[in-house]
Amino acid sequence: MKESEQPSIILNERVIQSSIAAETMSTGGSVASAPAKASNEPTAVIDSVSPIQMGHDLVEDATKKKKFKVGQILIRGFLCTPFLAYATALCALLVSQGWPTAAAGLLFPAGYVMLSILGLEMATGSFSVMPMGLFAGRFGLGSVIRNWSWTFVANLIGGVFFAYLLWFSLTKGGAVEPPGVLTTLAHLAEKKASYAGYGMNGWFAAIGMGILCNWLVSLAPVFAKGSRSVPGKIMLMWLPLATFFSLGFEHAVVNMFVFPIGILSGADVTISQWWLWNQIPVTIGNMLGAVIFNSTLWYRTHRA
Repeated sequence: MKESEQPSIILNERVIQSSIAAETMSTGGSVASAPAKASNEPTAVIDSVSPIQMGHDLVEDATKKKKFKVGQILIRGFLCTPFLAYATALCALLVSQGWPTAAAGLLFPAGYVMLSILGLEMATGSFSVMPMGLFAGRFGLGSVIRNWSWTFVANLIGGVFFAYLLWFSLTKGGAVEPPGVLTTLAHLAEKKASYAGYGMNGWFAAIGMGILCNWLVSLAPVFAKGSRSVPGKIMLMWLPLATFFSLGFEHAVVNMFVFPIGILSGADVTISQWWLWNQIPVTIGNMLGAVIFNSTLWYRTHRA
């Protein structure tokens, strides 16, 4: 073979391999399924994942969640809410020190990143993930309701526990006045209960705020499947979470911390106001936002 023909052959091999890789990614596969080239040249790693493959991965996650024992769900759900509470308290501290609310909210995703890396269970994420397994035929509606119910209960217990722990620690068991972070959280709880002043319009507005919230928040576990690297996953998850918190939408699991600590810190809110005018309608809205826009419309559109 002539030496002049070798560069042309090498170039043709690269073109063919690039075409194979592109076709594999477009059908939801990975570059690893393409034939490996025996060469000393570094191999490029494509970090992004196609929406079809993301859907497949989420169905596998839902199938794993379905197999969790009740004890596993309770522990993982209990441990989840405190990390959201840490992030919420951080945002409240920054607001009490003069930060704009929207700017402080940009740091909120730190809490979700921590709980996600630890593999904990959050009800609002399951509102999006579990129906995908149902639609894929992996399990029935009973498994979805089982996961949602136990995760919700566990998140609530974790939120109330952490709220009391934080309040007791910062006020020395009520011996000193609540510091700025607690008074800010108390004002936030009062604001979140203000839907009561608008009657049924307020109640449905709370549902709307819940829909707007979890259309975004329940995308965090979806976006996490869009990258193969940890930095990529963190960056993608950060986008919907920071947007939701900065806009002030209503998140059922965050409110499981905000209301208990707000009431402990002197907020003019009763437990019945918390549940009737926020927790119940917001939870309904969170479910609708996740199931309609992510589990149904997005997943069904990309399902193979």
